[in-house]
Amino acid sequence: MTNFFDLSRAELLQAIQDLGQPRFRADQVWSWVYRQKVTGFEAMSNLPASLRRQLIASYDLNPAVVVDSRTDEETGTRKALLRLSDGESVEAVLMREPHGDTTCLSTQVGCPMACTICATGQAGFRRDLSAGEIVFQFVHFDRSLLAQDPPAMVTNVVFMGMGEPLLNYRATLAAIATLCDPYGPAFGAHRITVSTVGLPQQIRALAAEHYPVRLAVSLHGANDETRRQLVPLASRVNLGELLAACAEYARVRRDRVTFEYVLVKGVNDSRRDARQLVSLIGQLPSHVNLIPLNQVAGCGLEPSPPEAIQHFQEELRRSRIPCTVRHSRGVAIGAGCGQLRGGEHGPKLGS
Repeated sequence: MTNFFDLSRAELLQAIQDLGQPRFRADQVWSWVYRQKVTGFEAMSNLPASLRRQLIASYDLNPAVVVDSRTDEETGTRKALLRLSDGESVEAVLMREPHGDTTCLSTQVGCPMACTICATGQAGFRRDLSAGEIVFQFVHFDRSLLAQDPPAMVTNVVFMGMGEPLLNYRATLAAIATLCDPYGPAFGAHRITVSTVGLPQQIRALAAEHYPVRLAVSLHGANDETRRQLVPLASRVNLGELLAACAEYARVRRDRVTFEYVLVKGVNDSRRDARQLVSLIGQLPSHVNLIPLNQVAGCGLEPSPPEAIQHFQEELRRSRIPCTVRHSRGVAIGAGCGQLRGGEHGPKLGS
């Protein structure tokens, strides 16, 4: 059966008309799925029984199975391992916070970027996700929040899970379109953040799209030599090219760019590194998230000590660059920044 969540609203409209039904039925189905958040077509009580039978035979409202779910009792963060129709698996995360609930979505099974500080990158790459496979991760958590007492809903979406979103550009953009659909989840684009390791051409393309989502760039180094140690892409894309694309994004969107900077002991956490970062991004409207390295098996790197993090932050603040030390939520369940891996027992995805 077809993954229902691969359909745009226009495609659903056409499918409904092809079944000989009036167009308003498509709006009813769309609302049942994204507003009432039902898990089966049987629940769509205002649809004719014949149409419900046709939909049941054609479309899958549960295209992935949760094979593992873990909750960090201290932070409330939840991680779900979803098995897809072809047997591959991806991880998605829900972060519970006082100001709202954020879901972190994956866009690929594994990741081809092979960043040293990321478990997903070390595990290898299998394939891109479809738009529907991305959207369903959001739907999974949105349904679970509706079912709790009192009911809640996802309020923010970050494309920061497994994979590089801008390498799966069309599916990522199609997923954003569904999330922003005013008759569906109706997300404001400002509540969606796309994180990238830094692909200048795609960053410029994203700046020109209809949806003004927020941009986060995984920087991790204030000079090309340091960045190459952590991000293999840096051997092909230098910081000058990347920062020029970021400046264009900030100008077109009239919004600041968030730079993610994972602090690694003895690699990129000195005061000199901080001053280089100031020189690099000081003219850009930006915010820096300083993230102590989360332990990744086999990488041979250690998180920066608290005093180094404090000194680094002081250098940025002295230069009036907004920055936050972001301690990843859900580290205890392997849901922190760079920890997502996939596979029920964490094997290398390519094995």
